[in-house]
Amino acid sequence: MDITEVEENLFAASDAKLHGEMCKELSVIYCKILSIFPSLEAARPRSKSGIQALCSMHIALEKAKNVLRHCSECSKLYLAITGDSVLLKFEKARSALVDSLRRVEDIVPQSIGCQILEIVSELGGTEFSLDPLEKQVGDEIIVLLQQGRKFDNCNDTNELESFHQAANKLGITSSRAALTERRALKKLIDRARVEEDKRKESIVAYLLHLMRKYSKLFRSDLIDDNDSQGSAPCSPTVGGSLEDGGPGGDGHAFERHLSKLSSLNFKPKL
Repeated sequence: MDITEVEENLFAASDAKLHGEMCKELSVIYCKILSIFPSLEAARPRSKSGIQALCSMHIALEKAKNVLRHCSECSKLYLAITGDSVLLKFEKARSALVDSLRRVEDIVPQSIGCQILEIVSELGGTEFSLDPLEKQVGDEIIVLLQQGRKFDNCNDTNELESFHQAANKLGITSSRAALTERRALKKLIDRARVEEDKRKESIVAYLLHLMRKYSKLFRSDLIDDNDSQGSAPCSPTVGGSLEDGGPGGDGHAFERHLSKLSSLNFKPKL
C-alpha cells in the first residue's frame, strides 16, 4: 500500500457524522497499521501461530474499520443517543488492535517489530471520550424518548422546539441535512427489522417521526420533498417565546407553520 492509498483511507475513515475526535484518533492508527501490513504479510509466517496472528490482525482491522464506518454512515440522532455504546465499540476496537499487534510482533523482523511497538505504545496512550456537547444533545433526545409522546399529537410545540434545538446542535440545519438524516434513519429501521430488534426499531421509528415533523419547518420541504433548495429551518422561537404575542415577538410564527401543516399526517410511515 503506497502513501496515496493510506491518505485516501485516512480521509474516508475520518469522515464522521459524530464522535469526530475519536474517529480521527482511531483512523490515524488504523492507517499506520495498514501502511506496514504489506511488510507483515511479506514475512510469510509458516507456523500455525504466525498464521493465526495475521488472521487476528485482519479481524482487528476489520473491527476498527466497521466502527469508523458506523460513525460516518449512521444517523446523527442515533449516534448521539447511543454515545456510551459507541464509546465501548472504540475501546473494544483498540483492545483488539493491541492484542493482535502483540501477537504479530513475535513473527516479524526486528525492524518491523520496532514500528509495531511504537503503534502499541500510541494505542496505549490513546484515551477515547465522548464530546461533552454531543453527549448533552444525546441526553436531551433520550428525555424526549422517555416522555413517550404519541405519534398523533402534532400540536406539541414544546416537543418540537426541544427537538429543533437538539437537531440544530448536531448540524441538521438545512433541508438537505434533514433529508440525509431521514434516509439514515430509514436504513436503521430496515436493519432493525432484519435483526428482529423490536426495541431498536421502535426507538428509531420515533426518531424518524420527530425528524419528519422537524423537516416540515423547512420552507423547501413544504413545497418539494426532493430537497433541491436547501433552505434554513424556521426556528420555533424566533424573536421570542412561543407564548410571546407582543410587539417584536414572533411567538405565533411557529403556530402558523403548524396550522399550515394541520392537514398533513405526522404518523410515521415506515
